[in-house]
Amino acid sequence: MTRRRVIASLASAALAPPLPGLARTSSQAVALPWDDVEPLPEGIRARFTDLARVTGETVPNDDFFVLHHGVLPPDRGARFRLRIGLRGAPPARELSSADLTRLPRAQPTVAFECCGNGGVGMHGLLGAARWAGVPLAPLLDGLIVPDAREVVFFGADRAEERLRGNRYPTRFARSLPLADALAPGVLLADTMNGEPLPREHGGPLRLIVPGFYGVSQVKWLERIEVWPERFAGWFQAKDYVTVRGVGTPSGVIHEASAIGRMRLKSLVTRVEPSANGGLFIRGLAWNDGRGPVEAVEVRVDEGPWRPTDLETSAHRYGLRRFSLPWPAPAPGLHSLVSRARDASGLQPTEAEASHRKATPWENNGQVLRRIRL
Repeated sequence: MTRRRVIASLASAALAPPLPGLARTSSQAVALPWDDVEPLPEGIRARFTDLARVTGETVPNDDFFVLHHGVLPPDRGARFRLRIGLRGAPPARELSSADLTRLPRAQPTVAFECCGNGGVGMHGLLGAARWAGVPLAPLLDGLIVPDAREVVFFGADRAEERLRGNRYPTRFARSLPLADALAPGVLLADTMNGEPLPREHGGPLRLIVPGFYGVSQVKWLERIEVWPERFAGWFQAKDYVTVRGVGTPSGVIHEASAIGRMRLKSLVTRVEPSANGGLFIRGLAWNDGRGPVEAVEVRVDEGPWRPTDLETSAHRYGLRRFSLPWPAPAPGLHSLVSRARDASGLQPTEAEASHRKATPWENNGQVLRRIRL
């Protein structure tokens, strides 16, 4: 899947505020400019996180990427209600924002990326924040009936979809298998980095599913239903699926799979001066949190892979920062690439990640960066 096709997919589907200025940073070192950042194409209105400025564990709310499919729903204020129940039945629970604040709360730091992240903005559809809210599992007590299979989450944002020439209204909705929905870390968040959840990020309430791509983090959440069968909404079974060719004795057959957990990924994000007159190469790595990122290596130009200093993190689902000294680089154009490793294996090359792939989603191939010194 080419970079341009990824951009086209995002531009045709997404609505968001225009890209703002550079993100803030607490670092004293100034990052050198990259030689590979493409200008935003016309028609794309997503806001990208400037990853060159990410030097801490979280991204400020105003700099965190924004991407959504319909228009922002109206602010319901005190009239907001979250309705929870079984499919086809009246809600078993209705909770206001005030009701939610009185329930036991959690405050994890969770990072996630858009499943279409890549290319323009240099993979800037990625962010991390300190979310606070109510764990989901206790709110489903008494609703997990014997035939329960999935939990479906409905947002308040609405859009129009087309299918074989027909148009019909829809809303953004996604489901999780029962075991994933009941996992301890799944959160209904109303706070982001210590502030009330901004509307552009799903306020007053959004779903946070640690370790999953951004498509699962349903914004403007207003209804939760327990279903006895698979949910096949547009954004679950039609748009956000990965289609890949699989070799069989009868030839290549293309199969579709649901998008869920994030794949292992890393990338070089900044180059900055060091105190001794050389440079430091820095970057970020992440995965689905089921096991730690074990190592990250960096290759400069066509040289050997070199191990980096991988910082420890107290956050299972956060970003892992890595760095590598670059003592005496020669002037001119250089290429930098990283690869991460965890229990699942080694981050693939771009060619390996895109082999026989017909959709732009779940792009975790190695990212080649270019910088001119």
